[in-house]
Amino acid sequence: MTAKQPHDSSASNASADGGAKAATTREAKGSVHEAIGKLIGDDAVRDRGTAEKRAGAADAVETRKPRRR
Repeated sequence: MTAKQPHDSSASNASADGGAKAATTREAKGSVHEAIGKLIGDDAVRDRGTAEKRAGAADAVETRKPRRR
């Protein structure tokens, strides 16, 4: 079994990539919670997962780097 490494969230969020990564992680976690809610038949868990997934997607759009033309 591997040991968990300490995570310094302030260092990963210092750059735009860190914010995008956090948003993508939030979206993925929401998706998992939504699926769990569907599997166990709990509408409240499913709805919270859906909300978290949408919030993560919105954060990902906001933190996306502008394209060069």
